[in-house]
Amino acid sequence: MTLNNTELSEWLRERIGQTLDIRKGELTNNQDEISDLDQIVLHLQKVGIRSTNHPDDYVANDELVLEGEGTTFTEAGDVPLPQNAYEIPLLGDIHIHQENGGLKVLTDRAVYTIDVQNK
Repeated sequence: MTLNNTELSEWLRERIGQTLDIRKGELTNNQDEISDLDQIVLHLQKVGIRSTNHPDDYVANDELVLEGEGTTFTEAGDVPLPQNAYEIPLLGDIHIHQENGGLKVLTDRAVYTIDVQNK
């Protein structure tokens, strides 16, 4: 099932109080390969959309902001999520699909997979 930005926000708001497993893969120039993979675990406390008026086309006009305590898992070790927030830039064509109880968000630059952790 394909969702729009409003439905994405609503889906996330319904999961406030739960822990999300977010995987972000940066897309290469040919859009077919993932060049970098990040994993974040976030106990979701708040969902919002932040709008900016940045003149640079590289910066998204809208960002989905997920607030809560979290950890970024890296090869160098685990790092607390800065400022207890995780941002997903809503840039270019955005495709949102429900998959296996979670979501897949595809933007011009990255693929995000969001799943709810089982307790």
